[in-house]
Amino acid sequence: MRIHHPAAAALAAGLVLAAAACAPAPDGGSAASADGVTVFAAASLSEAAEEMGQAWTEAPLRLNVGSSSQLAAQILSGARADVIVAADQQSLAPLREAGLLAEETVIAANRLVLALAPGNPGAVDGLPDLAGSGVRTAACAESVPCGRAAERVLSASGVELDGESREDDVRSVLTKVATGQADAGLVYLTDALAAADQGVTYLDLDDPEPNRYPAALTVEGSDNPAAVTFYDWLAAGGAEPILRDAGFGPAEPAG
Repeated sequence: MRIHHPAAAALAAGLVLAAAACAPAPDGGSAASADGVTVFAAASLSEAAEEMGQAWTEAPLRLNVGSSSQLAAQILSGARADVIVAADQQSLAPLREAGLLAEETVIAANRLVLALAPGNPGAVDGLPDLAGSGVRTAACAESVPCGRAAERVLSASGVELDGESREDDVRSVLTKVATGQADAGLVYLTDALAAADQGVTYLDLDDPEPNRYPAALTVEGSDNPAAVTFYDWLAAGGAEPILRDAGFGPAEPAG
């Protein structure tokens, strides 16, 4: 199986893992949007969300990046969010059921790949190699989008992991691979590209149903004119160039 070495492309796109921490928000635009827009974004959107804040200059974006499931739980517990962008549609189900979302659309897709530690110390050539006890493997917990995606791909291939490390979000999996704590990890393509400068390579996988990323304007956010404008910008494809450069696929409706 072909191992991809995307370091040059990733560097050209500015996709550096160390940039995952949220950058300071840009200066605001109008007086009406002086307080900015609070955006909850899936961990796999770390760099892309920062770039959105640079490209969309109507108001500052305040980013809260983490596991989609945990972000939704925070909103259910009363945390303020104007817009949430999750790594799969299932993560927003509790918010839909609670009547906390005003509008929703799909803005991108992402597929799972097998990330390999620098130098491929586990000599991994495909998913079947992960079943061996000698290969240290990391994957997301089944309760979060990247974990559900991992189970989907593993089930389709008939592979069962043995003694794998389960992490709270995809960036935690990636960190274990990039630092050599794991020989291989199931992550999104965008995450593997973001760690290319650290020597991470990846193998393509047969992902039968790539994750679709929904963006939603919350009911609370619908009272914030800047949040409505930002959501409309997302829904109209304003972030498509940023997402495409990061490795995301086009937004395709389910079914």
